[in-house]
Amino acid sequence: MNITYEFIIAQLFGLMALIVLIISFNTKNKKRLLKYQIFSCLLYGLQYLFLKAYTGFLMNIVCMIRNYLFYKSKKKIPIYYLIIIISLIIILGIISYKDIFSLLPISAVILYTIALFKGNTKIIRIFELICCMLYLLYNIKVQAYIGVISTIIEFIGCTIFCIKHDIINKETKI
Repeated sequence: MNITYEFIIAQLFGLMALIVLIISFNTKNKKRLLKYQIFSCLLYGLQYLFLKAYTGFLMNIVCMIRNYLFYKSKKKIPIYYLIIIISLIIILGIISYKDIFSLLPISAVILYTIALFKGNTKIIRIFELICCMLYLLYNIKVQAYIGVISTIIEFIGCTIFCIKHDIINKETKI
C-alpha cells in the first residue's frame, strides 16, 4: 500500500460521508433522509474519485441524481424515474467496469434505488443493510479503509435504528 496525498484525502472524505449518513438514519422522514444522503453521496463519490475507483464514484453521482429526483417528487415517485435511474446505473456500470468487484456497487445502488422507490423507511433501512455488505467488499478491494470502517459502523448504526424504529416502536404500538 502506497500512502499518498490522494489516499489520505480519500479517507477523510469517507469519514465525513459516514458522519452525514449516520445522521440520516436517525430520521423517519423520507425527504430529510434523502437530503442528508445527497450530501453523503457527494462525499463518498469524492472518496472513490481520489482512490481512482471510478465505478464507486459514478454510482455515487447517480445516487445524488436519484436522491434529488426522489426528493423533489411531490407525490408517489413516477415509475419512469425508476427506469431512467436504473438504466443510467447500468450504462455507467458498463462504462466503468473494471472487474467482478465493479458489480458490487452497481448491485447495491440498484437495490437501494428500488427500496427508495417503494418509499417505506423500514424497507430502506433493511436494504441499506444488504448494500452495506456489498460496499464492504468493494471498499476492501479499492483500499477505502476508512470506507471499510464506515461501512461497518453504518451497518451497526442502521441495525440499531432498525431495532429502535422498526421493532421496539412497533412493539410499543401494539
